[in-house]
Amino acid sequence: MSVRWIAEHLEEVLGSALLAGMAVLALANVITRYVFEYPLAFTEELEVNSLVWLTLFGTSLAFRRGHHLRMLFFQDKLPHKCRFWLNQIIHIAAIGLFTILGYLGYLQLVDEYVLEITSESLNLPQWIYTLCIPIGCTMIVVRILEGMIRDCKGEN
Repeated sequence: MSVRWIAEHLEEVLGSALLAGMAVLALANVITRYVFEYPLAFTEELEVNSLVWLTLFGTSLAFRRGHHLRMLFFQDKLPHKCRFWLNQIIHIAAIGLFTILGYLGYLQLVDEYVLEITSESLNLPQWIYTLCIPIGCTMIVVRILEGMIRDCKGEN
């Protein structure tokens, strides 16, 4: 496996590993709940927070593949040059959205760190879970920029 392959498939690798971990946790919780009559309540905290990571990885992957939400019905009816500029506007708007979201996530992370907020079940620092927002948004913005470059080169 090369570094380039990992960079191109980072979301798939991380997402599949995370989803497998979530499945193992859910299975362990079901087994302990029904076999031993002792539920593992902390697994819910890990699964819910893992789902946020998974959502951001999926969004990044969608932008990398060009499968993000667009108004394709209308866009396909436009001339090629108009489609190009509409895509650039969509990319710029998405960069703005995820930059703001990432910044607000960073501010939340700092607040949780300064206030020493901990999670309910595992008593872990809450900022560890919130870290996914700025990291995920950064990944998404990078993938959007890659898509813009591909559009400008005419590779899409």
